[in-house]
Amino acid sequence: MIIYLDMDDVVADFKGHARAVLRNPEVDGERFAEHEWQKLRDNPRLYLDLPLKEGAQELVNWCLSYANQSTDCEVRFLTAVPRKNDMFWSFNDKFLWAQKYFPMVPIFFGPYSHDKHLHCKLGDVLIDDRTSNCEEWIRSGGKAHIYRTWEACQPWLEKELGIM
Repeated sequence: MIIYLDMDDVVADFKGHARAVLRNPEVDGERFAEHEWQKLRDNPRLYLDLPLKEGAQELVNWCLSYANQSTDCEVRFLTAVPRKNDMFWSFNDKFLWAQKYFPMVPIFFGPYSHDKHLHCKLGDVLIDDRTSNCEEWIRSGGKAHIYRTWEACQPWLEKELGIM
């Protein structure tokens, strides 16, 4: 089994950083409106500058601890490039960001968000903030949790992985 952790808004505070930059941004569903995205793109190194999301260290440490106690489990980041692949540095900077905060966790790319389910094998786990990613993951035979906070995710992980 592999536990896949999304990066943006699971361990990296993308929306918090974007809200600070944009000040009251317009959102279209789960995405920023196009004109807001254009403002974010003004920083070509956006993904390198993201702060840790609250609870990220606890989430990663918990998953790594679980994997270390299991004979058939590993932890990976599963992230995506922007839907238009319009940030030249996104691959490189997401890798550098992950190495800065969590050097023990390998990083995989969808490459796009809607491709994440292609990584799923029966029983694999996805922790992701995007509802559609979780729904596609479950349809592919995995288990998924829509991430909002570590406090809500931990009981779900414990239940799904049989720790309770």
